Amino acid sequence: GGLFAAVAISSIRMARRRLSYETWYGIHLYAYLAIALGFLHQLFVGTDFIHDPVAVAYWVGLYVVAAGLVLAHRVLDPIRLNIRHRLRVASVVREGPGVFSIYVTGRELDRLAVRSGQYFVWRFLTRDGWWRGHPFSISSAPNGSWLRITVKELGDWSTRLQRMPVGTRVFVEGPYGILTGLKRTRQRVLLIAGGIGITPMRALLEALPARPGDLTLLYRVRHETDIVFRTELEALARIRGAQVQYLPGRRQPAPSGIDPLEPAGLQALVPDVRDRDVYVCGPVAMMEHVETSLRRLGLPGRQIHVERFAY
Repeated sequence: GGLFAAVAISSIRMARRRLSYETWYGIHLYAYLAIALGFLHQLFVGTDFIHDPVAVAYWVGLYVVAAGLVLAHRVLDPIRLNIRHRLRVASVVREGPGVFSIYVTGRELDRLAVRSGQYFVWRFLTRDGWWRGHPFSISSAPNGSWLRITVKELGDWSTRLQRMPVGTRVFVEGPYGILTGLKRTRQRVLLIAGGIGITPMRALLEALPARPGDLTLLYRVRHETDIVFRTELEALARIRGAQVQYLPGRRQPAPSGIDPLEPAGLQALVPDVRDRDVYVCGPVAMMEHVETSLRRLGLPGRQIHVERFAY
């Protein structure tokens, strides 16, 4: 019970904000131990099992199948993927103040089953980094030659990533995530990014099939200097006939004088927003605010696609 309580408490938003990803992840691994202990307790002292060998066999069979699936998909699949692709750091490039990209190369990347908008859990196999796994979206559409992630400097570990030596081996788990074109229901698409949430949006802007005028990106940042990928975004906008609008400031007014992420602001910026699929990625508070605004505009849940990286 105590182990399950620790997992539950660490999942509360206030607690998540105070814990490092490694601590949160380690606590959640104890859920496996709690399940195993609960299973053994039920098996050896549970009144339903003591005198019923058929029930025992059935219960043990269920746990064996579940354990086999966990082993296959959480352990063997990642090992197989990494042996096959042999990922390594190719270069580290500064993108802006406190933001940098890591380019990763490997074998047969054209056969790596990842889509724009998805993420991996990345481990850089240095002496003090092999045990640290962090979720990062790919920030460029898969091209068969390299993968790119873009990281915002938020602590000691992300600062160290900036100095990652070329050639460092990389171990990934995934890909994960639902923020892909597979969820699309409409021809026209609105992408809304906040801060470093631009990374999957940048990849989607490049990869989503679209006609000129179908794609619009709204990019919310605190200051103009926080805009990442400006040159790439504007080049993609020209090539794809997409529209990109930057929204600097916490409450930068839209042309109508309203917060652009409020219903009236979104309607003013994107008049046909109700007829679009909307993809959102950014800080949790911003995403919740945007979701509320979209629902107040009458968009059904099937048109709103959100990816949360707050563990």
